[in-house]
Amino acid sequence: MSVKSIKLAGVSGRALSIVAGVVFLLAVFFAAKWSFANVIAKRAPSKEVAELSVSMAPRDPQTHYTLAILSENTFSPEDLALSLAEFEQAVALSPNDFRLWLAYGKALERSGDAASAELALRKALKFAPSYSQVQWSLGNVLLRHGKSAEGFAEIRRAAENDQTYRLPTVTTAWQIFGGDLAAVRQLLGDSAILNAPLATFLAKQKRLDEAVEVWNALPAEDKKTVYKTEGGEILAQLTAAKKYRNAMRLQNDLSGKPAAEQFAVGKIFNGDFETDLPRLKASIFDWQVADGAQPLIGPNNEQKHGGNLSIFIIFNSSDGKDFRQISQTVAVEPAKKYVFEGFYKSNLKTASTLRWEIVDAADGKVLAAASPLAANADWTGLTIPFAVSETAEAVTLRLVREPCKSVICPISGDVRFDDFSLRQ
Repeated sequence: MSVKSIKLAGVSGRALSIVAGVVFLLAVFFAAKWSFANVIAKRAPSKEVAELSVSMAPRDPQTHYTLAILSENTFSPEDLALSLAEFEQAVALSPNDFRLWLAYGKALERSGDAASAELALRKALKFAPSYSQVQWSLGNVLLRHGKSAEGFAEIRRAAENDQTYRLPTVTTAWQIFGGDLAAVRQLLGDSAILNAPLATFLAKQKRLDEAVEVWNALPAEDKKTVYKTEGGEILAQLTAAKKYRNAMRLQNDLSGKPAAEQFAVGKIFNGDFETDLPRLKASIFDWQVADGAQPLIGPNNEQKHGGNLSIFIIFNSSDGKDFRQISQTVAVEPAKKYVFEGFYKSNLKTASTLRWEIVDAADGKVLAAASPLAANADWTGLTIPFAVSETAEAVTLRLVREPCKSVICPISGDVRFDDFSLRQ
């Protein structure tokens, strides 16, 4: 009688393979389910969809976070409670994620639980100590609940790390102290990073003298580079308010040019025309040339009174309607007497007259005017004495054309100018 043997190893091997396959399929299924739920959560359009994602992946912090956000947005008391619970569940599932702690802390603060909000935000700060948004949020919670010194320290850190928070930091300090500039400056300290936006803030508040005082305390080298944008904003406010002396000094700060090339009170800039006239975006303290085709205006090295160059103006207009004005605004000391001097030569042919005027830059009032330019082949002197008021900031020197008696007033020929100066 023969004995038959059964190969159990083969059966058990196949069974193990089947079990492993089932386990693998289940793992794939749950992984796919988790991934699908995660994708749904990130794009969930409504609270109901977010709830579905939570049911599919209850251990995924993203699903709870999304449900918390969408529940909070309904503003119903029940959903607000659900939102806090979901935020809490999210941080429990991912306790080292500062973003979840940050969102949870903000939600707690909105719910009125300041103590818990502070704890949550301190957790966020622990995991992201250099993240500006965390510092800003924690600082504001502390401020709103009476911990001013500690709160503003966090706010200041956020502002120093992130430009986005700098002006809001200044605004917050201003509100805390009710516009007490001395207290605000003490709170901000010597930080140029915060004092630059403070200067622009003051300028927008029309507290221009104080804005200039804060600006002047900034490092000189940084004014023309790091804080050039802020300086431009203050300059615009000063110019609009016709605070020309301070505007001129701030313009010098932004240019960074040597003292010999800077604008100065009581001095015509480039009065000898040795530097070519600017074409675009000229400072009001430099020569300003209006747009247009007539007359032609440019440097000349063939005929000059002194130095290497003069400026020539060539007219060729059959009707005389076009006239590009040339002018310069000069900062002056108040209640002073000045004399404008210069030289010209001319061979103009026109029925109208050209003359130089001195006007108050603030109100446009004509303070004095030269005699009309006469045809003269030799260099001829110009002299205009004038006085400025006790409130004067600047005067504008401008070449004007007197109107003709007839509608058509042709003008041709050229005129040259050189060696303009201003003295007391």
